[in-house]
Amino acid sequence: MDTIRTIAALVAFAAAWVFGAVGMVGLYRFPDPYAKMHASSLCGTTAVFSIMVGALALAPSWDVAARLVVIIVFFLVSSPTGGHIVARFAWNSGIDPWKAPAPPRRWLRRPAPGHGDGADG
Repeated sequence: MDTIRTIAALVAFAAAWVFGAVGMVGLYRFPDPYAKMHASSLCGTTAVFSIMVGALALAPSWDVAARLVVIIVFFLVSSPTGGHIVARFAWNSGIDPWKAPAPPRRWLRRPAPGHGDGADG
């Protein structure tokens, strides 16, 4: 039983590492503050949640496990709320979201009649 708990904790810790690494890539890859905030908030929530689940798997007693569950619930409520507050402040400050550039005009051309538009039967 101890081996299964240890393996479950290691899987949770590995998942936390993956969530953290992917979130860091999102921080550098996304173009605007809102997308970066989404990546960091999601990364922080899932990585910390995975670490807490791993700690829960390794909890030595029921009272420690109960405390971890209370911490997990508090964190799952407070972390997204904090991210929402920061995003709302950014929106109210006038920071505009990123807009994709317009596609080149050659992409907007319509095919000539009889050349793949489906009207030639």
